[in-house]
Amino acid sequence: MRSVRVSIAVTLSLVVSGLVAGVAPVAAAADAASANTTSANSDAARREEAKAAFVRGNTAYNLGKYAEAIAEFEKAYALSRLPDILFNLGQCYRKQWEAEKRSELGRRALHYYEALVREAPSSKVRGDADQFIAEIAPAVAAAEAQERQGRIAAARGAEALKLAQSMFAAGQLQDATGVLDRLLREPDNGRELLAEGYLLRGRVAAGKGDLLGAEVQFRRALELRPSAEIADPRGQEAAALQAARKTAAAGGLRLVQAPIGEVPPEKPARIDVKVEGDSEKMVSTLELGYRRGEGGAFLTTRSKPPVPLEVPGPALPAGARLDYYVRALDEYGGTLAESGTPTLPFRLQVQAPDAVAGRGPRDTPWYAKWWLWTIAGAVAVGAGATGAYLATRPDSSTILTFTTPTNGGR
Repeated sequence: MRSVRVSIAVTLSLVVSGLVAGVAPVAAAADAASANTTSANSDAARREEAKAAFVRGNTAYNLGKYAEAIAEFEKAYALSRLPDILFNLGQCYRKQWEAEKRSELGRRALHYYEALVREAPSSKVRGDADQFIAEIAPAVAAAEAQERQGRIAAARGAEALKLAQSMFAAGQLQDATGVLDRLLREPDNGRELLAEGYLLRGRVAAGKGDLLGAEVQFRRALELRPSAEIADPRGQEAAALQAARKTAAAGGLRLVQAPIGEVPPEKPARIDVKVEGDSEKMVSTLELGYRRGEGGAFLTTRSKPPVPLEVPGPALPAGARLDYYVRALDEYGGTLAESGTPTLPFRLQVQAPDAVAGRGPRDTPWYAKWWLWTIAGAVAVGAGATGAYLATRPDSSTILTFTTPTNGGR
């Protein structure tokens, strides 16, 4: 094979000769179609501009400034339509590919070599183009596969979901399966991300013809998001989703708490939480987060249902108030349901002995009465609604309020 520099020089000679002689396809057609002086002058100006751009591109190539060379060769080709310039564009991209090993550069080089073969099969550099195609095509394909695996391995959370969605849209079902299976096993996933992941996983299974598998994945999505729908269902997706809807738990997966009331000091306080709507048995662990009402970081403890959750006795000194929340986690640590949150926790009151409080039981101020806190908590978790409330502190004049939005769940 001739060297790269010789190949470029041969093409330069061919192109400059063609431009000077006026044999560019576009220019020749224009000259033959009209003898108009203005048109002839315009064609001549285009040829000169194309020639100048080509010479600048060749100079930039020889200096290793491939991005500049590409810009000039593209301009020369747009003005002249001489197919030999396509070879030079292929050479520029090939040199960049060899330096950086990015598949997109190798793919561009192949594009231009193949364009030359297609547009000028009898070109004097056709043999060079064929040999470059044979040499780099396998390496570019291997680089693309490696880059794809790298993206799959690096993607996390919402980025992984987006990658899986693009793969599904492109028909790359096996790759989408791998991304989703890893995503759904990551810790710290939120309910909405899991719901979207299971919905897409069901679509992938349906696309592979696994309708039973699709139904299972759709049922999981529906238990996390009962209103889940597919905007543009393909094939058997709609049928599998409908079948899942018939067997999914009504109302979705949720946590239901019983009112706690005041708790005795220095003794473990049991938090009764019931998991409902988990027909797929996704809940593996319940997590209890708790802290003293003055604020600070939450401590956590976990149990596997049906073992109850308990706040340790040492965290419950007489007269204390405790913030807490409960989460239902899957086996990988993803959050499936919440009752309270770290930012909107529930609160319980620890009994205060009369001698310490300095008053009788009937003198307890309204804001410390246990039934106000437990009613607020019950409203917050009842019927799967999201509750929010503001609790007073002893030094605050804010009154206790709570609201129950009409949508959402916690």
